[in-house]
Amino acid sequence: MFKYLRVSVTDRCNYRCVYCMPEEGICKQSHEQIMRYEEILSVIKTAVAQGVEQVRITGGEPLVRGGIVDFIAEVAQIPGLKDLTLTTNGTLLTRYAEALKKAGLNRVNVSLDSLNPETFKEITRGGKLDEVIAGIDAAVAAGLNPVKINTVLIPGVNDGEIINFIDFVVARAISVRFIERMPFKAVELPPDDQFISENQVLAVISQKYQLEKIDNDSFGPSSAYHIAGSGAGVGFISSRSRPFCQCCTRLRLTADGYLLPCLDSEVGVYVRGMTPEQISESMTQLAEQKSSWQKRHACYASTFASSLSKIGG
Repeated sequence: MFKYLRVSVTDRCNYRCVYCMPEEGICKQSHEQIMRYEEILSVIKTAVAQGVEQVRITGGEPLVRGGIVDFIAEVAQIPGLKDLTLTTNGTLLTRYAEALKKAGLNRVNVSLDSLNPETFKEITRGGKLDEVIAGIDAAVAAGLNPVKINTVLIPGVNDGEIINFIDFVVARAISVRFIERMPFKAVELPPDDQFISENQVLAVISQKYQLEKIDNDSFGPSSAYHIAGSGAGVGFISSRSRPFCQCCTRLRLTADGYLLPCLDSEVGVYVRGMTPEQISESMTQLAEQKSSWQKRHACYASTFASSLSKIGG
């Protein structure tokens, strides 16, 4: 059964990251197509009643949607929910970090793919690095801990910054997770489809730092390490070199109302207009389908949506 629900509250984003969507962006859905907050709450309550213990709020960029703080406050009150988190690009955290903490958000993950302002601008197609760093520091100050940085390594672009990222998180006693790049249809990849593997990153880090493997008690698929002599950590989501499909317990809700049993799924159930009982039944059926696939690794070529921004990252 599913233990983790990832909820996209919007398809809109103030970035155009190269691994997430095409340069021209995506065709935005109308307000009528996007689920209302009360509809999303109904799905979340049903999922928690079925055994989901963690909910992660995503987008697009979730903080661009109006009323997001009040919505998170309502989610935080759901009985039985153990962990409420949010993934953001960090640009609006200076404005919202304290309010999110007061609303009941436990912690945040911030997408950050370069510590070089020009490289960051290139990857995000226009982003300002100083805004994101200020947002990270605001999240730390607000107590949205543990703050985690999500970094997608792109060969020839930011793969020379691995040690810079470790230095960055050590200085702030936070964590970084290196994510292997996933080949979605909407993203133009090099002909040989290169990615930086977990073993490659570990080899670089070990040149300067000692890592201590720790038991990962989160609901996610990452492997985790403590950076010796610091309060910082490093993790890996290695869907390419170390597939984790067989132990995945994640369910996704898209902003327009589809439940997906997998990031890589061709299957989606439209739940808008359903009663809680019907939603619960759909979740059970999706769990059974996911189990029957006996999937060993992701395929990506035939996904339900063409880009990460449409699925919720």
